[in-house]
Amino acid sequence: MLEFTGACAGCDQWTILDDVGLCETCAEKFDRDLIRQRAWDYSATAFACHPKDYEALRQAVIEQYGLAYELLAPPEDQPPRPERRRRQ
Repeated sequence: MLEFTGACAGCDQWTILDDVGLCETCAEKFDRDLIRQRAWDYSATAFACHPKDYEALRQAVIEQYGLAYELLAPPEDQPPRPERRRRQ
């Protein structure tokens, strides 16, 4: 795993960061937020689970940490994606 020192993109603390620029604490929060969103393809924890266990994993995260997002903005607060123009 690639690690370097810098300011965390989540909390701005100067520390050791992972390959996406997050400290260990923020990386865990980010992973839990991805599980809450059911973004299974992007979650490191879900990668280690069988697809039939995804919903149980999500429920366990919600039971232990709550339904509220910890690092990401909730989907309803995110701006809409711009429509892509088709080339003619």
